[in-house]
Amino acid sequence: MRLTLNQIIDNVPPARKALAVPALALKTVTSRGGKSVYASSDTLFRGAVFGRDSLEVAEDLMKLKSKLVRNILIRLAELQGVNNKAKNEEEIGKIIHEYRTITIDGRLIDKTSQRIFYELAEKWGGNKQELAYYGSVDATPHFLRTLDVYCSTYGNEILDHEITKRNGQKTTMRQTAHAAITWLTAKLGSSASGLIEYKRLNPRGIPNQVWKDSEEFYVHLNKQRANHNGPIASIEVQALGYDALMAAGRFFPDDAARYRELASQLRDKTIKLLWQDDQHYFALGTDYDATDELRIISTETANPAALLDSAFFDDLPQKDRQKYVTAIANKIMSKDFLTAAGVRSRSLAAAQLINFWDYHGSYVSWPKETYDIAKGLRRQGLPKLADQLENRLLNIVLKTHEYPEFVYVDEWGRVLTARPARRMHGQLIVAHGTNTPERLQAWTVSAVMAIIAIRLNKKLLESTKTNQKPWQKALEETIMARIPHMDRYINPFKLFIRYPTHRYKLSTDKKG
Repeated sequence: MRLTLNQIIDNVPPARKALAVPALALKTVTSRGGKSVYASSDTLFRGAVFGRDSLEVAEDLMKLKSKLVRNILIRLAELQGVNNKAKNEEEIGKIIHEYRTITIDGRLIDKTSQRIFYELAEKWGGNKQELAYYGSVDATPHFLRTLDVYCSTYGNEILDHEITKRNGQKTTMRQTAHAAITWLTAKLGSSASGLIEYKRLNPRGIPNQVWKDSEEFYVHLNKQRANHNGPIASIEVQALGYDALMAAGRFFPDDAARYRELASQLRDKTIKLLWQDDQHYFALGTDYDATDELRIISTETANPAALLDSAFFDDLPQKDRQKYVTAIANKIMSKDFLTAAGVRSRSLAAAQLINFWDYHGSYVSWPKETYDIAKGLRRQGLPKLADQLENRLLNIVLKTHEYPEFVYVDEWGRVLTARPARRMHGQLIVAHGTNTPERLQAWTVSAVMAIIAIRLNKKLLESTKTNQKPWQKALEETIMARIPHMDRYINPFKLFIRYPTHRYKLSTDKKG
């Protein structure tokens, strides 16, 4: 039976709520025996294993739940592609995007989940028992990066662990990693742009095969949508690819020089194509026009901030690293992105590009993205900025009594935290959007768990600290002086004052 957050809270002593509630919430999205993590325990993704979501959870909980992280990595390895099929977009070495079964832990899934299962199975080649769909480009490099972090934390023993693939093939985690890096290098080798690109193999597959997968997210400044008939590259995938290639060099030392060279080439090509001097920020990505000419998608989004939580800038000359980190930090903590909920997915200045509140757009903030950026800021020696983002995330969870997939934030910065009540007074804000956020999302739970654990555990906190250089200190002080400071509000009255309840209803007429 799925537990609500309020039911969880009622059974926890007040002094332990801060740490225990997210831990119990995690159980609602963890399979019996801890072999898988489901994307959510709400409606759309209940019981569904997503490669991307599972890896986000694994990274967040790397030092907190080692057994669960190990199980996640092994489960994704078991589901790795072993054939080349267009309908489910499976390719040898590719990590799963979405995996669903008609039964979970021995029980038939509910009717809503059954309807979703059969609709997707009809489109993506599932059968009556399972659906395995591989339509994402980022899960494979993300898997390699997460496996590398696990090995650096707990040792390489996992690489020799034997697993059984879906087709019954026996193999090891090391061979799984080799198949994944072979797939990734082949993708790079076939790319005309030199970037990691995606293009769906099934016309009914997901058009944007990255985490911001809404059809309209990849949009040019002239409001033209990206061309899905040709390959598309997204900037955050290049950082994942860089980390994956560097990881491959550690997994396979005999080929380390080649992988390091490929990583450097990918990083340098990304900077050459996507750094925009005029905007002093990185572009979202690339696509091709109808004549196969490469185009830059210059729209300002939060995606470039994902580069901060990677090794992407580590080996650059100091002045270049400072230049790019400074530019990203200044942009992402500006009024165009920073809200009381966290970071907007697309710049507020670009809101007019889409005529409704798309769920990866200018009027939404995702706790997952906010925490990823906070981790990146901390990695780049900007801990006070990271704290500011984390405080916003924690406040939203406390305010909503949920672990939301995302929250709506209007153009005035009002955080919309509640749906219409049966009896209510006051203004009801109309959000011209199409998606109702899931109420308990796994990667929001893992983000909260990680934040609280680090703040309560001195050893974990020390492990996140870096020696702050003068330029980092000056940058942090400059940004802190101009942004609204946000504390973490435990007191309900103070929380309400800072986050008044703005009720909203969704209007799907797409007139925003």
